[in-house]
Amino acid sequence: MAMMAMCMPILPGKKAMWLQMMEQVKQDPNFAGSREAAGVHERSFLQETPHGDFVILTFEGDDPVAGFGQIMANMPPEFAAFAKEVHGLDASAPPPPMPTLVFDSRA
Repeated sequence: MAMMAMCMPILPGKKAMWLQMMEQVKQDPNFAGSREAAGVHERSFLQETPHGDFVILTFEGDDPVAGFGQIMANMPPEFAAFAKEVHGLDASAPPPPMPTLVFDSRA
């Protein structure tokens, strides 16, 4: 099983909104179902730093990059608006560059 991780900023003043959305998606079977349909297991971590707050996302599956692309392509409009407001991510634009693995302790 492959894995990828990425980091997205939480824009200033938007952490409470992000936390509220995370509580909502935990209760929404459609959210988890969309990840299952994309063939990935997603985890979200909150990283608080002196330079701002970030979300660290991990995607595990046979092809997590393709799964992330499917999630982006099928994002509901209300979640796309949330991603734009909280992360500055435009779901209608080409996806951001995928992260580059630079170290793997098991490789």
